[in-house]
Amino acid sequence: MQPSSVVDTSSLPGHPVSSQDPGKARHSRGKQLVEIVLLSLALCSAGNYVLARCLGISRSAPWKRADAVYRRVGPQTGPQVYCAGSSLLVAGLDWPEVAQSLGKGIENWTVAGSSPEIWEVFQPQNRVTDATIIGVSVYDLNEMRLTPERASYVPLTVTGADLWSSHASADLRERILAQYGLSYVRLLFPLAGDADKVLVGMRSEGAKLLGRGASLEQHEAVVVEKEGALEVEDSTDVSTWDSGHVLRRLEVLKAENHDAHRFSNGPKSRAFRRLLVKAQRQGRVIVAVLPVSQYYVDTFLDKGTVSAFEKSLAENMAAVPGATLVRLDQVPGISDNKNFLDLVHLNSSGRRVLTPVFLKELSESTSNRTSQIPVADSMPNKRHP
Repeated sequence: MQPSSVVDTSSLPGHPVSSQDPGKARHSRGKQLVEIVLLSLALCSAGNYVLARCLGISRSAPWKRADAVYRRVGPQTGPQVYCAGSSLLVAGLDWPEVAQSLGKGIENWTVAGSSPEIWEVFQPQNRVTDATIIGVSVYDLNEMRLTPERASYVPLTVTGADLWSSHASADLRERILAQYGLSYVRLLFPLAGDADKVLVGMRSEGAKLLGRGASLEQHEAVVVEKEGALEVEDSTDVSTWDSGHVLRRLEVLKAENHDAHRFSNGPKSRAFRRLLVKAQRQGRVIVAVLPVSQYYVDTFLDKGTVSAFEKSLAENMAAVPGATLVRLDQVPGISDNKNFLDLVHLNSSGRRVLTPVFLKELSESTSNRTSQIPVADSMPNKRHP
């Protein structure tokens, strides 16, 4: 009889069985994945903070209003003039000369790339105000160009009310509100949303390491604002730029402006009007309309855009009929590129042209205001029979 080919395995050692539950294995792998993601975020965040520190870019907590750079010039006692404007206004006039002519101190809170919604925030901080100088331009008042640090200064409630009242487009609403969300993202990544600033900063630091910092400043058109003083220095003009440099900066501006200029009743326009009305309650209001370079004019400002700007400016100025409007942008030849440090900031040559014009307009306006004040009759009242 042939032996059976079937082997009884009941008495053999059992096959090894995995002691780990499949569910626990998946949980372990998920835990490892989470740990890897968190570690990656921590390392990226740390690297972001180190780079931000090296480039001198600091951030404030999104729930806390940021502080602007305070600058002043002239007498520190007596009435102070509030200078409301961006760096375009700061670079546009010789402020020591203006202060000397007015015989008053001038105060300014500087925020890079700011516009009326930022200037309005610092308006109440001016000490003893009897006059306000506001500087605007097609660049400042363009609703499509967002103030980079808006969320750090303007409360969300104010922004929401302006967006609702102005019936802003969906695209503009999303872009502005996204700034508030981005301010929280920057808790982990302080450089988020600042690609151009990072590139400029890295190029600057690299030039310094190579001993070419002065050369870079000459070609990059750096506005040097003196510490604590309302005064600037510069070293070059746009007319010296090569065509590649001009095209690169124009492309940056196109992206910044979303390649469009709008001056409708948007958040900036509403803030500008409130700024004007509050300033008139405190004293004299002077609005200076600043020029932009010919490169900017030729690239962005067609007849329709200029017409829309003029209409918006007229509507806002109608809210303060007693204000003085100084059209510095209409001074013959002022848009010549040789008068500009970059595409929008005037240089020393431009300031030398505009400061006398500005002071002359103020003097004539003051004379007109004085002549319009009724003079009380100094003779005794006559009695009529």
